Amino acid sequence: MTHNGVVSMYLVEELAAEQRRSTMERAERMRPSRQLLTLRRARRMERKAEHRLMKAWRRAAELRGTLESADY
Repeated sequence: MTHNGVVSMYLVEELAAEQRRSTMERAERMRPSRQLLTLRRARRMERKAEHRLMKAWRRAAELRGTLESADY
């Protein structure tokens, strides 16, 4: 009986260790993909910000032109 309990304990311990190893390996494989997703998201946000900035500059130029023509 004790023998079965000891063997069972070692099996559970070995299974837990294998699961931890598997989880760590999976996490290591996922890390670069997460970094890539974050990089893509940052680039997309940067492009959107640049587009908004260009739109704001164009609008400001339009308003300046409107104000200048109103002065004359």
